Amino acid sequence: MPPKFIEKVDLSFKIDESIINQDEAQATYNQMRQITKEFRTQAMTLYVQSLGRENELLSNEIKRIVEGFPQENDEGFDAEPGHAAFKHFHNLREKRLNLEAEHSIHFLSEERVEGDTNDP
Repeated sequence: MPPKFIEKVDLSFKIDESIINQDEAQATYNQMRQITKEFRTQAMTLYVQSLGRENELLSNEIKRIVEGFPQENDEGFDAEPGHAAFKHFHNLREKRLNLEAEHSIHFLSEERVEGDTNDP
């Protein structure tokens, strides 16, 4: 399932078939569906690129923070549990972002395969 903001986009308008013949109207409806599909695919591609960049920047920042954590106890403060908890949180967050990216990429792959089989 793509994000809701992408699903909501749908180019469609009614054609007066009392003026335009049925074949011409159907061709226009087909163009509307194609434009909608292309927009969704391009929007999803941009969304995945943005997610990837966010993931990259956040991962680098968090890795820098983790590396800066004191690894040894200092002045009676036990740093190890906090370090371990933050590292665990970061690993879970990274897994979630990777799953979102994989899900989005799968959607794009399905859209492209579907588009290839429907093209004349």
